[in-house]
Amino acid sequence: MPVYFGKLLELISIERKSEQSFLRVRLSFEQEVDLLWEIDDYTAESLEAMTVFEDHFKYRLSFQGSWDQAKQEYISFLTKTHRDRSEKIYFSCSEKYVEGLNFIRSIESINEIHALPFLPVDQPADEPEQVKEIKPVTVRYNPKLTWAAITIISVISTILLGYSVLSNKDEIALAQKSSLKDITEQASVKQKEKESVTGREQAESGIPTVTLDQSVNYNIPKGTVALTFDDGPTKHTKEIVDVLKKYEVGGTFFFAGFNVEKFPDHVQYVNSNGYSIGSHSMTHTNFAEIPYEEQQNELTQINQLIEGLIDEPVVLFRPPYGANNDHTVELMKKHDNKMVLWNKDTEDWKGHDADVIFDYVESSKASGSIILLHESQEVIDALPRIIEYMQEQNLEIVNLQ
Repeated sequence: MPVYFGKLLELISIERKSEQSFLRVRLSFEQEVDLLWEIDDYTAESLEAMTVFEDHFKYRLSFQGSWDQAKQEYISFLTKTHRDRSEKIYFSCSEKYVEGLNFIRSIESINEIHALPFLPVDQPADEPEQVKEIKPVTVRYNPKLTWAAITIISVISTILLGYSVLSNKDEIALAQKSSLKDITEQASVKQKEKESVTGREQAESGIPTVTLDQSVNYNIPKGTVALTFDDGPTKHTKEIVDVLKKYEVGGTFFFAGFNVEKFPDHVQYVNSNGYSIGSHSMTHTNFAEIPYEEQQNELTQINQLIEGLIDEPVVLFRPPYGANNDHTVELMKKHDNKMVLWNKDTEDWKGHDADVIFDYVESSKASGSIILLHESQEVIDALPRIIEYMQEQNLEIVNLQ
């Protein structure tokens, strides 16, 4: 069974039972668990309009849900996939649905699944439909979850043990509604405190951004500069982010799969602070030397790995060594990705000297450039001087997207 550093929530079907609506979902987190999620009819109907559970389509639900001020409604999105194609689809939903997403996103271990009051775990099909005792689950205390999951479990278990579903359905519903309202309010407040600003929100609040409009990109508009960092995440990632934050400038990180598996929290740190993330292949292989199918696997695997951590689509890609061919360009178009190359290479890996790195940038015409850097201590040492020099030249240091 694979290890999931991020949670994935696959929508299996939309079902109606006794005039109630349910989502049958598969939560992949440490292991796979099938769940039956009771939701409101409004969200169910909205999802039904967007999904066709035939022709081998798969649907991954986003954990993001927000209030759309313009439309005056809550919205979320799902990712529709078929073979190697994917499509992001937005849909209207209820506040209750968003609260349910927050519950799922808050758990930190599959053992905490019983703390999800909206998600009863499916019983095996061959078991009789009868009331079963729900035993309390031992949950490792986490100070981040101040809504006290253990207390919640005890309350819900007491309610369920005191009633028969078949004979006291209305009483259970009333008791659960009262308890879950309190739980939801606490979870929502904590979630807002706990969540960092998303990449898009951070960009809108101050980090300058350039949107690339080509399948293959070597430069950006004059007056702007993109600092790009390859081969992460590493032990240096967070420190690089902190330098960029200090100067309130942009930065774009291209992560390799084998390092994402080592430092998943660093990926989330980059994203939560508003910096752009692109993929750099799964194994850092030379794309010009491998066939189309292998290139596609390298691209889709790393994108899925990163997306599972940040719950946002990955659209930027930098091939290792800059090596690419017609197959690579075809893949960019097929998956709506953008290849990001460069027109300034510091070659920081050669001398491991901060002064040499800075001297290269200072002597180059940086306006309109995409500058190639790697994650290292020498780059961290040179970065403040690079930023200050560019600011003196009235250049805007941007995120790429």
